[in-house]
Amino acid sequence: MDKVARSSKIALIVTALFLVAALPITSVNAAPSEESEFFYGVEYDWSSIDSDLTNFTGLDLPEIFTEVMGAADDSGFDLIIGQLMTGSSNVYIHHTEDISPQTIKDYDGDSVSVWSRTTDVTLRHGGLVDGILMTDWSESTFGMNTTGFDIDITSSSQNVLSVDILYTEYLDDSYNLIGADMDFSMNTYTSTSFDFDATFEGDGEELPIDFNVAMSFGYSITDSSSQWRLESPDPIYVELSSEDDYGWGATGDLFGDYDGSIDYSFSVTGIPTEDFGFDSGEFDIEISDSLTQTDGDFEMGGVHTEFDFIMGDDMTVDLGDGNGLTTQVQSCENCPPGNPLMFVMMGNVIGGASEAFVDDIGESFSEGLSENLVELFDVGGDNDDHDVVYGDDWFYCDNGDIIYSWQQNNGYPDCYDGSDEEILMAEMSYSNDQDQFINIFTINNEMLNLNAGWPYYTCDDGSEIEWNMINDESWDDFDCESGEDEYDYEMIEDSIFTCEDDFEIPLSKVNDGIDDCMNGEDEPEYGDLEITEWYCGEDDVDIPLSEVNNGVVDCTDGWDEPRYDGTGAEISDFECLSGNFILLSQVNDGNYDCYDGDDESEYEYNVEISEFLCYENDVAIPLTEVNDGEDNCQDGSDEPVIVESNIEVLYTCSDGTEIFWSQVNDGTGDCADFLDEGVLDKYTLNYNIISEQGNVLHSESYDLCGQYIESACDDSIFMNRYYIQSTYTPSMNYGSNTFCINAELIDDSTNMVVSTNDLKCEDYYYGPQIYEGNVYEVEDEIGFSIGAYSYDSMMDVDMEVSFTGPNNQVIYSSTEELGYGHNEVMEMFAVSEDGEYCLEVELIADGETTPFHTHFTCEEVSSEGEPSDRLGKIAGAFSESSIGDVLEMFGENLQQRLDDTEAFETFPYNDGLWAPMWSNEHGAIVGIGVYAMDDDGAYTMAGPNTVGYMDDAPAKMSIRYLTGVEAGNAASSMEDADEIDEIVDVEQHDLEQITQDLEDAGIDTSGLDLPFDGSDSGETTPPETAIDSAEDDGLLPFASPISVIAVIALAGAIISSRKENE
Repeated sequence: MDKVARSSKIALIVTALFLVAALPITSVNAAPSEESEFFYGVEYDWSSIDSDLTNFTGLDLPEIFTEVMGAADDSGFDLIIGQLMTGSSNVYIHHTEDISPQTIKDYDGDSVSVWSRTTDVTLRHGGLVDGILMTDWSESTFGMNTTGFDIDITSSSQNVLSVDILYTEYLDDSYNLIGADMDFSMNTYTSTSFDFDATFEGDGEELPIDFNVAMSFGYSITDSSSQWRLESPDPIYVELSSEDDYGWGATGDLFGDYDGSIDYSFSVTGIPTEDFGFDSGEFDIEISDSLTQTDGDFEMGGVHTEFDFIMGDDMTVDLGDGNGLTTQVQSCENCPPGNPLMFVMMGNVIGGASEAFVDDIGESFSEGLSENLVELFDVGGDNDDHDVVYGDDWFYCDNGDIIYSWQQNNGYPDCYDGSDEEILMAEMSYSNDQDQFINIFTINNEMLNLNAGWPYYTCDDGSEIEWNMINDESWDDFDCESGEDEYDYEMIEDSIFTCEDDFEIPLSKVNDGIDDCMNGEDEPEYGDLEITEWYCGEDDVDIPLSEVNNGVVDCTDGWDEPRYDGTGAEISDFECLSGNFILLSQVNDGNYDCYDGDDESEYEYNVEISEFLCYENDVAIPLTEVNDGEDNCQDGSDEPVIVESNIEVLYTCSDGTEIFWSQVNDGTGDCADFLDEGVLDKYTLNYNIISEQGNVLHSESYDLCGQYIESACDDSIFMNRYYIQSTYTPSMNYGSNTFCINAELIDDSTNMVVSTNDLKCEDYYYGPQIYEGNVYEVEDEIGFSIGAYSYDSMMDVDMEVSFTGPNNQVIYSSTEELGYGHNEVMEMFAVSEDGEYCLEVELIADGETTPFHTHFTCEEVSSEGEPSDRLGKIAGAFSESSIGDVLEMFGENLQQRLDDTEAFETFPYNDGLWAPMWSNEHGAIVGIGVYAMDDDGAYTMAGPNTVGYMDDAPAKMSIRYLTGVEAGNAASSMEDADEIDEIVDVEQHDLEQITQDLEDAGIDTSGLDLPFDGSDSGETTPPETAIDSAEDDGLLPFASPISVIAVIALAGAIISSRKENE
């Protein structure tokens, strides 16, 4: 008989190879001069998995199962487990290029010229599993009835998966990715059946059970054609070809069409309901339906994708293209075994088509399932509305999308239309202790565009100071140079300048670049300035040299003009700097008579010729030194004098209102937006508490600041969640009281409402309450228990109790006044008849007729539904039997037998490598390699021939790796395979072998529901034990995936036990 086993490590490797098989990541290092084409593929026959397990663990499965069954025989019961598994998994990849010019539409709908790369993927998987478990045990004691069981379990399952992908990506002449197209088809089908045929006996009774469960599910998305276009041309392949580490991200739109179908069935029969007190067949179930959708479409806007590429070691491989040449490749350390872009598109196609399919058929699916459940269980009444309801764990977007509730208001728009994000939410709760409402507000401040930091004040000279320096009473050291940050009153000028026409102007207007005097004498004047002088001795003054010998007497003594004696001879002279003397009439005559020319006037040109006389000593200074910020006159009269007036300084708020400067930075917000206190972000939260009738009962406002000022603001806008205790004390009636809350958030800088919340209403209970009311059955009695609580301040309340039986006959009734604290009532009565017993409790305030709190509950009493006497006797017989000792002995025997089972002390390899292979020559991933390493070297487990890696691995896997023509031929032969018999060699799945081997082992298979009963195999002679026959006839190598996991666990236990004993 065939055997199949599975280990976690092998399963991981095989699953990775087949379910996400290597799909090429294409790149462009240069414009391709010729088109590339290559084939590769992977195949696996699941009948090899037992030998693969043995290679990796060292466990001999026939030996293990011999010991398990031997331990059962040693313990006194028979145990036979058999399973037959047949399957095949195949994936093939065909990569081609078309470098001829092509035209497609880009993201904006414009025509662009491109060339293309195509990946054709064919994946086929099919599996058949049939298994049995047979066990029997009996115990006979002299004079007593036999106790025992005989159990036969059979199971059968089948699964098929077929996927076809034609992925074409488009690049422009600069090798930028424009987008991709995909033709996609997927079909999956699985079916399972389970038969439980057993007989239990004890205390002279026998209970036969023939129980069956069957289920199937099929799902397909076929004939899907989709387009993915990026928002802008993306240089992913150019960047990837030049960098070992590259982080990629892009956004685009994906849309397409599809055909979809889903079918399911589920049935349960044979539950022995009559032995559990129910009608025969009451729980038999059969549900099935089939739904299809043709010409469906889907659209996904703004699909964003990110991926980090990290390239690893260089490798040299033989692609098997027939030319015998090797190719240099790099392993992509964090790549999936295929093009991440293709996986993204495929995942979005499946997700988008599936979501659209569910939207299209969801109502029909729900109605069909509901109708089946109504028919089975008689529930649902006449309600024909069977819309899918997801419950409180889901949030419904405005555009129809559905997201998790926790994704609402998380600061990121998870709905495509952003409807999951709100700025403001409000709710309320009532505090009995404080007799007030606690209002809870949630503000998503991520959506408010808040400012960071604090504002600055700009001084008159353009410098900036921190806002909290304003009005800090630092008079000795103004923060602004002119002190305007501290003055509460306007500063005025107390200094003047008199013009030539006696017109007076402020001194601050002198030398300011503007002519304020009629003749402009308030501004500096420039011209030519004589620098040579003549000294008038009698006057003790200097006059310009140009006034000497000019015919005008300027000195009192007249010595600035030539003098003559009685004869007319000149008697005046002029001493040159050189010491020579010349006649005074030769000075200023236009001729240089002194050697140095100092007898003629000398000038400086274009210099300031205007002056200002200081008040105190009439010292002249240049007019340019007036009003320049420095005291150039000894008395400071050259600079304006500023004094404080009796006019208060005003500050203008953002909304145009004015406040006194003394109110700025005083701890109280006087502007609506609190900007006078340095608050950049000021919001007002207004809320109303509203009655059930819509009347506003109470209103409050709450100031929230981005820059929190304790004395000015109620709280910081950055807190997100606010618990505000209302000052409102509500008027509450006994019982349920409904109050509502609404709120708005106002941006005080614009006086605009930025968010409001929908009216939120809550019911609050006030007053004495019923906290317990139960009806229960104890043996042949029925009774009730009641608990009610009343506070000291909530008295004058009656509790009315009514307990009724079938046909509404009153069994008990009472009216009692509630006392302070706990009030409890308990009563028991004999059950008079089957039927419904109901308890009704009401609390009624004095003077009222309508109860403010009620409780109603019922209990059905029925003598039906109790286990049968037969079931009770058999259960009692088993509890008194030795079956517990038998199972304990089985455990001990199994441990002893497994002590000598040999397994590898350690895993045969100490390292491994999963390597999608990137080739710069082809600009694509050209294969996938799985490698293992030990102390002796490195080995190729699956993949192309690789330099430096040996093929003769000490522990091998039976994976077949194909390249070139061989892979192409295999893909061609598998393209049209869609049914299980086209994918799997079903002739290998010989169910008659299971029957024959079991009968050869001495097992009666006539009662088993096997596909083939083996009745024609001839008469057999039962062996001494099932173990003996199993060893002789090859029954033991039946390994299911579940049993293989158990075997691996046993091997681990054996290794661990040995290490502990060493």
